[in-house]
Amino acid sequence: MAWMFISLMSSWLGMASVEGIFSRMPKGDLVMMEYSVSGTMRGYQYYACVERQENGVIMLKATTENYGEIIEKKVDAPVLEHLRDIIKKYKMYKYKERYLPLFHVTDGYMWNFRAKFSDGESISSHGSNARPKDDGFKVIQAYITEVLTADSR
Repeated sequence: MAWMFISLMSSWLGMASVEGIFSRMPKGDLVMMEYSVSGTMRGYQYYACVERQENGVIMLKATTENYGEIIEKKVDAPVLEHLRDIIKKYKMYKYKERYLPLFHVTDGYMWNFRAKFSDGESISSHGSNARPKDDGFKVIQAYITEVLTADSR
């Protein structure tokens, strides 16, 4: 009963009440990860998507700078494995489904995170002017930039 009251109050105050989709890391291999940040009036401030195509090729599409062009690069399987390790280390599978500030903000930023696994499970989290407190997204962005700017693999 107390949980229901807290959930209702959280929704009323504009905060997400769902703690996380999973209490454990999905067991399958990571097959797709997408993370983006965008401003209210502009396109992607940052965008990254790594996905295993149907033909087995793994493609990375990402920006290396704020509002930069999206660059495409073919990458190897260890990139997806490393991203899975980051998701596990930072327990990103426990992220709330939605993050919102306590008070309504009409300007600012929005972000979106999705990950799909070979066993059919997926993680999805998004927010507007609020985000998880850990450094999971910073670590992903730094790693993607490193991979994208490295010489061809």
